Amino acid sequence: MEKLTNDQNIKNLKKRKILRSIIIVCCIATIVLSLCSLFFNLHFIFPLIAFIISTILINIREKTPIKISKDLELKRVEKALEKHKKGRR
Repeated sequence: MEKLTNDQNIKNLKKRKILRSIIIVCCIATIVLSLCSLFFNLHFIFPLIAFIISTILINIREKTPIKISKDLELKRVEKALEKHKKGRR
């Protein structure tokens, strides 16, 4: 894995955030188009295209490298433990 500068890391984080939003929209479109193809006279190719686009975007998002600091990762683990403890009471 190559070293990332702060500017590259911020750029990649913004790219991943935008891709996440587009992926959510594509997945919702896939569901809606699938339901429309089931209930209405819509061809099955439209939900298939939306699914392929969302799959490609998910792969691009996963391949985008980011650098997470140890402090941030530790905070996430502590927060998850707090939620788990509160749920048991």
